[in-house]
Amino acid sequence: MWSSRDIALVIITAVLVFVLTALVFQLATMLTGVQGTSFIFTFAFATFISLTFLLFEGRRWRFFCHNTLYALLSLPTSTGGIPYDIFPRLVIILAGFLLDLLLNSFYNYFKSREGLVWWSVLTGLVTFSIIPLMQILIFPIYFSSGFVTAYTNTVILMSPFLIGGGAVGGYLGYKLYQRVLPLI
Repeated sequence: MWSSRDIALVIITAVLVFVLTALVFQLATMLTGVQGTSFIFTFAFATFISLTFLLFEGRRWRFFCHNTLYALLSLPTSTGGIPYDIFPRLVIILAGFLLDLLLNSFYNYFKSREGLVWWSVLTGLVTFSIIPLMQILIFPIYFSSGFVTAYTNTVILMSPFLIGGGAVGGYLGYKLYQRVLPLI
């Protein structure tokens, strides 16, 4: 059974990530018109993803519900695809499911060895490896081959931002978690 704290965390984190997406993360895509350029803000996004995973403390299905709520809230934005198109958002939901299963399976291992900082860095790296990979694999179902080719090329060019931003964001998420944890 979920506590009211867990439900509140799912809602608050999903809304916070949505607000940041609407105000900041989709800015590069809006300015350039090139899907995938928002990955330049990976470090900020990874910070909040890692913080979210840490706040859920390895409990199953919280991150999946967080991602599902975020996908629904992001419908009017260009994050994940064309605004108001639900099908590309299914990638976000599926990624949330896989990330929840994969990363939360190792939470207790890292926590027992006092290595949550490494787990947090791992969440940033894995999240920004799986999401673009899944988008590249699933986008051909919904989008033209020209769009998918341009998106794939952009992701390849942005891969240093994905790797570096995921690692830096994971570390920053852990530091933020240390500051926020006493307040909760």
